[in-house]
Amino acid sequence: MKYIEDKNIRAVLFDLDGTIYYGSKLIPGADEVVRRCRELGKQVYFMTNNSTKTREQIWEKLTGMGLACSYEEVYTGSYAAALYAHQMGYKTVYIMGSDALAEEFAGLGVTVSDHAEVVIVGYDMDFNYQKLTDALQVALRADKIIACNLEHHYPGENAKRMPGCGAMVGALEGSLGRKVDYSVGKPNPLLMDIICQDKGLKPEEIIVVGDTYASDIVMAHKYGSRAVYIGEESHEDTNCVRKISELLQ
Repeated sequence: MKYIEDKNIRAVLFDLDGTIYYGSKLIPGADEVVRRCRELGKQVYFMTNNSTKTREQIWEKLTGMGLACSYEEVYTGSYAAALYAHQMGYKTVYIMGSDALAEEFAGLGVTVSDHAEVVIVGYDMDFNYQKLTDALQVALRADKIIACNLEHHYPGENAKRMPGCGAMVGALEGSLGRKVDYSVGKPNPLLMDIICQDKGLKPEEIIVVGDTYASDIVMAHKYGSRAVYIGEESHEDTNCVRKISELLQ
């Protein structure tokens, strides 16, 4: 199996949007690639910058598409943000984002409040001017502002490009006149570090498969891992295929 059969590779980390599925549709060949990885004895994990859904909701989406996986194999931007805040000792956060994002924080014992020391900026498909105004009031007095990720856009249904979390981050930054303090999502290798700590893996034992060079591939290289880029572009510093099914060759 192309690039993955190497005996030194113990785990394959798959991006989701644009790699495993487009919106509600599984990409042809994705389920077969995952199955073959498991047959080769590789651990398989799924990671996404998506902060609109909880880990459980993403797991349910994958299994609903017919892709066999466990809850423990799924890692999301919402979970990474909540875990980061918990580990940093933040007691209260304001959520500029989805209900699912707030749910992840509550699940780790971090209080969601309008009077918070930290503002968390996540993706919100119902984002509007009032939500921006409300978040600005809190952000002006907050100690830290943390973004779930800075992606400008992502591939949605039928590969249509959709505004990403970076659009919401940009709106708040423009209102504040300053940048956010930290971003937990790809290309920050925090998600990879969480997986390695959970599963006892080393960077050199991992290969990342993703369709966005600036987030998936850059993240892998930052962490010292190998990667496979899926897309029409060619990059000399990484393995490249045009579509995920080519990994079966």
